[in-house]
Amino acid sequence: VKACDLYGMQYTTMKPRIIKLLTQQALRVDRPLATQYGGIVGISLFGPRAVDAFLLPVAQEYWECWEGELKSLIKNEGSVGGGKKRDVWREYELHMCQQALLDAVAIFMRGVTPGEQAKRVDIESFSDVFGERLIPMQPEPTEYISAIL
Repeated sequence: VKACDLYGMQYTTMKPRIIKLLTQQALRVDRPLATQYGGIVGISLFGPRAVDAFLLPVAQEYWECWEGELKSLIKNEGSVGGGKKRDVWREYELHMCQQALLDAVAIFMRGVTPGEQAKRVDIESFSDVFGERLIPMQPEPTEYISAIL
């Protein structure tokens, strides 16, 4: 993003080429988690419109995939007879990807009006997947947040 800000006037195709590279190469389930993380963070830096266009369409699928893998890692750890050692590094990478995705969703939620959110996001299905993690992203204080404060 910094390079686009510095050289965008000279190289008008730089921003679209970088976003294309990130979406085609980094945002693929078959890529390593560190690469997926970098793709999510990179696209997030381009702002709410980029998040809307490139991350929101895959957000639920990615989250469910990562949640499933985390559950299987925990399940495998619980089986004593299996002799498998807990893969804490993989768990860490999965949690980092989840946090990057939550941060991206927050960038979108805080960067657009509630009306635009309603047009672009099925809040019910998002709530089913992300649950209470969406509460701090709401632009107006909800009853839940007010009770905590």
